[in-house]
Amino acid sequence: MNTTTLISTSHPAERALADALASTGGALDESQVGVAACIYNATLRSCDPGPFLQSPWYGHQADKPIYPASVIKLFFLDALAAFREDGVIAEDEEDDRAAAQMMAISSNEATVYLVGRLTGADDGACLQGKALEDWCAARHRVQQWYDSQNRMEFAGINVLHGTYEDSPYGRARQIRNGQNGNLLTPLSGAALLHDIARDARPRSKWMMGLMNREFQRNPNDAEPEGDQVRGFLVEGLPPEVMTWSKGGHTSWTRHDLVYGEAPDGKSFVLFVMCDSKWAADDKTFLPTFAKRFHEYAFQS
Repeated sequence: MNTTTLISTSHPAERALADALASTGGALDESQVGVAACIYNATLRSCDPGPFLQSPWYGHQADKPIYPASVIKLFFLDALAAFREDGVIAEDEEDDRAAAQMMAISSNEATVYLVGRLTGADDGACLQGKALEDWCAARHRVQQWYDSQNRMEFAGINVLHGTYEDSPYGRARQIRNGQNGNLLTPLSGAALLHDIARDARPRSKWMMGLMNREFQRNPNDAEPEGDQVRGFLVEGLPPEVMTWSKGGHTSWTRHDLVYGEAPDGKSFVLFVMCDSKWAADDKTFLPTFAKRFHEYAFQS
């Protein structure tokens, strides 16, 4: 991959990674973490710097494909926005309701519904023979759409499956067959959020509205449904930093993808992916990373 604009030495994200790893006492090592980050002198909503790879950015294992957990939902939202804009699927209020729940509380049911809408391949009982082949081919519709964009940033991703509380069943389990699970790279997520924030994807402003994380940040509230603040990057950021995010975790992963705007008009995109059972259970590493990142990027 040609990443000529990637920078590393003394970048705030590199320093934050070192500090956050040290805070784990060796429970997490750098091979289990992927990072992509970019800092901007203005907000992306007010000043378009062009594509992500044209800006100086930091990456650590940024092109490593990792199971993305619920962060994949942002990619399905992006596809929904484009398919609606292009007239591939009709406008529907139920799609709006599902999209809102998919992002706000990370609803798996809403995601499975939208994957069916996007591909025409709904979940259901097991299939055999050509019926299964045709269903699996249809299920690749969103992935084929990303492939057709021929973007270096999206190399290595796999956007195929809905997300489930415990396990897929029926034909949704058949298509996996122990392989071809969802995959994202730190670079792919950072580049997509960068494009959405700078209004370079169809219906970007609509997607930004759904990603706004401020409603979950009040520390006086009880832990909200689908909490994507506590234990994630957003928790470690000062309250005056406005945030748009999508977090995700499973029993073996914990990730957060954030676009933030500081009061001084600067902004950033930060995607940290942790592929580790320890990190999945831990709720300190990502907030520590974000706290240190903000200090080095905006307070030094």
